[in-house]
Amino acid sequence: MRLCLIPLHIEPGSPAENIRRFSTILDQVREQHPDLVCLPECSFTGYMYEDADLARFAEPVPGPTTAEMARLAQVHGIYLCFGLLESTPQGVYDTALLLDRRGTIISHHRKLSEKPPFINGTAVESVGTEFGRLGMLVCADLFAEEVVARLDPALKLLLVPTARSFDGQSPDRARWEREERQSYLDAVHHTGVPAAITNTLETSPEDALFGGALLVSAQGELLAESPHGSDEILIYDLD
Repeated sequence: MRLCLIPLHIEPGSPAENIRRFSTILDQVREQHPDLVCLPECSFTGYMYEDADLARFAEPVPGPTTAEMARLAQVHGIYLCFGLLESTPQGVYDTALLLDRRGTIISHHRKLSEKPPFINGTAVESVGTEFGRLGMLVCADLFAEEVVARLDPALKLLLVPTARSFDGQSPDRARWEREERQSYLDAVHHTGVPAAITNTLETSPEDALFGGALLVSAQGELLAESPHGSDEILIYDLD
């Protein structure tokens, strides 16, 4: 499987522009023939939690963003994992979707470890693919013991879209290398499943999301990394 992790550099609250940027990136990586493309949490809006923002940017599944991602998955012949704010009659979920090469939704994960005004998902699922069984968690789910305990033991790969920042200075390479990176490696080791982790890059003055991506083995070893504080694309052939 050729993985392509894209720590997308976004303009918060500008989903149309961010989708256009992503589409351009797909055109650029097409010649490298990725099998599975992974994007961050809340891929095109940025992570939002104010009621007014959720009312403006959350959308149903399926909906406009899902339709456009399905088109891109089909055009490029890729599996595609991305995050979005999902509106439902019950409230808003922080959701990740996995599409197959035909653009069909094959897995739908609603984040379980989230705070109000979001509502929490209840299911931890997996799906069979040509590469074996794949699963998804969103950001803080990876660090939640009760969530990780429910992972399918037959998983071959765990996809983890994230939107993380540091309090104070962010990005902070020294802090990342001193403590934060290792916390991800330890969390993946605890799952016992290789994981692809992709984080949003957002350079807003407050709560800047620090980008980067990681591919981690089931033993918690760092296999490859897109640098902290960057939107550098990470492509890796995973046996």
